[in-house]
Amino acid sequence: MDKDSFEREIAKLVEEFRLDRHPYILSVYQGKASREQLRGYPIQHYEMTVRDAAYFAAEGYLQMRQLDAETAEDRARNFAEEALGVYSHSASHLELLFELWEGGLGLPRKELIEARTSDAARILNALILRLKRLKPTFMGASGLLEEMEVEAYRMMGEGLAQHYHIDPRYLRFFSVHHEADKDHGKAGHAMIQRFVLGSGREAEFLSEARLIMGAFWRGFESMSEVG
Repeated sequence: MDKDSFEREIAKLVEEFRLDRHPYILSVYQGKASREQLRGYPIQHYEMTVRDAAYFAAEGYLQMRQLDAETAEDRARNFAEEALGVYSHSASHLELLFELWEGGLGLPRKELIEARTSDAARILNALILRLKRLKPTFMGASGLLEEMEVEAYRMMGEGLAQHYHIDPRYLRFFSVHHEADKDHGKAGHAMIQRFVLGSGREAEFLSEARLIMGAFWRGFESMSEVG
């Protein structure tokens, strides 16, 4: 597959799965989600990516250290942000989600940790781990997940503040990710250019990217489920 065709297919995937058009995101942004449905975001996102974000970043660094020093350094910076909030001067992204849950929604942390999650959320988590372990040169696909969600973070933060009157100090999860994931998306594209383009595996990568991006979309569908 030539460079232009491959890049067009990547752009089509990102456009297809943009989460700022997802019904759940729109329901929160417009103030139409119930209080019970608001709980779905942290519950499902905790399982999909946030609980294991630092681990995934560390795993990515260790895998990439064997393949490319420059990309490994970028993965190390990603770990520093996910685990400690170093570059956003905030906190670990897991703690930011706990802020939303405890301060914003007024719920006990134990309830989030022990919440029953959807099949879609667990599948997405497993697919990310599978990709990192078995196909590390395809890890740029994880950057596409972050690109999918950039504007959705802004909409979630605005919707929760405007319609549900949640104090902005408990919405740092969204403001931090809105900025950080712009960089993470660019890093994902750089990895795709470095490891996939010209490898002869472009079609295989696109198949894997569609699988993982579709699972992420379905994880958001489960956020509206109550009970």
